Amino acid sequence: MFLIGQKKTMRLFCFILLNLLMVISKANAQIDETKVEEIVKNAPCIGKLTIDEALKDKIRIRSQRDLGWQVFKEADQYEVERAFLMNKSMQLRFRWHVNADNSIAPVGKRAESLCTK
Repeated sequence: MFLIGQKKTMRLFCFILLNLLMVISKANAQIDETKVEEIVKNAPCIGKLTIDEALKDKIRIRSQRDLGWQVFKEADQYEVERAFLMNKSMQLRFRWHVNADNSIAPVGKRAESLCTK
């Protein structure tokens, strides 16, 4: 009788422990939109500049209107974009995909060429 009670207690303990570990791992895996934006902004770019600094230099050189940063989330996937308005109808968009390990990958030739020149 005592042994059966111990098995049930041990199963309950294991069940609670596994659920707790799953909750903790999900909480650690989740990154919010602000953090994702900061990851992209602070990523190294050309020279000693970050992506954010390189884009600020780009806007200073040309007369463009800054449309700011935007974060897009789709099924636990994040993409971060910075847009500029060249004139009333043309926009320049720079977009990066943020991977699960917080590394980034450029999406499109504009973002790719920003840090390779």
